[in-house]
Amino acid sequence: MDVEARLATGRIRGRAVDGYAVFRNIPFARPPVGDLRFAAPQPPLARDGVRDGTLSGPGCPQPVLPGADPMARLHNPASTGEDCLTLEVWTPDPGPFPVGLPVMVWIHGGGYAFGAGSAPGYEGSAFARDGVVYVAINYRLNVEGFLPVADRPANLGLRDQVAALTWVRENIAAFGGNPDNVTVFGQSAGAVSVMNLLAMPSARGLFRRAIAQSGACTTDVSRTQAHEATDRLAQLLHVPATVEGFNSADPAATQDAVLRLALEYNETERWGAQSFLVSPFRTVIDEETLPQDVLTALAEGASSDVEVLAGTTRDETISFLAQRGQLDRLHDGFAEQALKAFGLTRDDLAVYDQASRPGASSHELVQAAWTDWAFRIPTLRLLEAHQGPHWAYEFTWQSPALPPGSGAAHTLEVPFVHDNLAAVPAETGLLGEEPPHHLATVMHRAWIDFAHGRGPGWHGYDTTRRVTMRFDADSGPVDDLAGAERQLWHGIR
Repeated sequence: MDVEARLATGRIRGRAVDGYAVFRNIPFARPPVGDLRFAAPQPPLARDGVRDGTLSGPGCPQPVLPGADPMARLHNPASTGEDCLTLEVWTPDPGPFPVGLPVMVWIHGGGYAFGAGSAPGYEGSAFARDGVVYVAINYRLNVEGFLPVADRPANLGLRDQVAALTWVRENIAAFGGNPDNVTVFGQSAGAVSVMNLLAMPSARGLFRRAIAQSGACTTDVSRTQAHEATDRLAQLLHVPATVEGFNSADPAATQDAVLRLALEYNETERWGAQSFLVSPFRTVIDEETLPQDVLTALAEGASSDVEVLAGTTRDETISFLAQRGQLDRLHDGFAEQALKAFGLTRDDLAVYDQASRPGASSHELVQAAWTDWAFRIPTLRLLEAHQGPHWAYEFTWQSPALPPGSGAAHTLEVPFVHDNLAAVPAETGLLGEEPPHHLATVMHRAWIDFAHGRGPGWHGYDTTRRVTMRFDADSGPVDDLAGAERQLWHGIR
């Protein structure tokens, strides 16, 4: 059944089914084309008639990943295009719309190079089922979104996210949502975005709560550092590193070059310690948008009125290790490069062997240190810096379908949070023959309770007990789950 909502820019038609309604391809800004390609997002124009919101729009321009990875299909768009600054809204079945529901705004991951809020893995029916208005957004990626170009605004992808949150504040009541009760949440690059939004003056007042899943608050760079990637992409395209240069490049060739740069970034010989941050596309410390790094801003009181929930998976970097061909046999040279980047020695790895990973192989120990360097320790430092209420979690469930040591990998918690394990393609075998639906129920409920303002269901994180919720087949809070590893990292980086 078709349903309509009236927005500030006109009416939109969505689809009601199975107890919820979904509205797709809603513009929150004008298409970033022509003079707007490297410009700050502009408010959408009003229109007459009724816009069709029954079909997903394109994702923002991005490379097509090689191969037919079913998990890539779960997180990436079916099509891409320039008219991509859109969002989707899932809301409990209208008739009329309910009023004053909590709102959750999802920011997708993908290394600031890939992904889309409209991808199948991010559908929001479980949130609407449980009384939440769920919004999933797109934002500019790679060239347009996260490569600084001379004489143009920085952090355009982050500016897009602020524009989307502004749209939510102005329009979400039309879908039954409470604009004063917004939770922003995201995973990987989406979690990095959430962390940055906490520090951005332009985002103040646009959300009350924030959830960061597998983010890193230490990835921001100066303009000078960021221009290394800009200059390299221009070199791959054989164009000047200017707006005119990038505008002159063929769009398909541009995205081929983006993929080449992303793959090349794995080369530690060329990129050094930066390569262990996985993506060349990063946010920039910029006076206008992000004047301070996240930890400094939070320590000085930024977003102290925002409740924060943050955590990681146990084995964030196992898949990154596999991508570099270091899973079956860890090369000594790679291990030395990794430990040098992390500021550790081989003797330091004994802490992991003794404290939490007895009998682990060398590649497991290196990836554990990599996980802590890039994700877990920065997340704990963010919580320690935040002056408002905050909670910690760790996702430790390991699929029985994966080889021993494959662990709780990056992104594995996403279908649990969304309570849509059925969306994971069966051919992956990722979740095993009997997926733990009870874990999805527990984790999803914690996110829902948090959005309602009831807290996630366990004691907040402090520097006395350091309570962390461990999500596993048997979930429960643990005091100082990071333990000896946290002590190892004290004073490092």
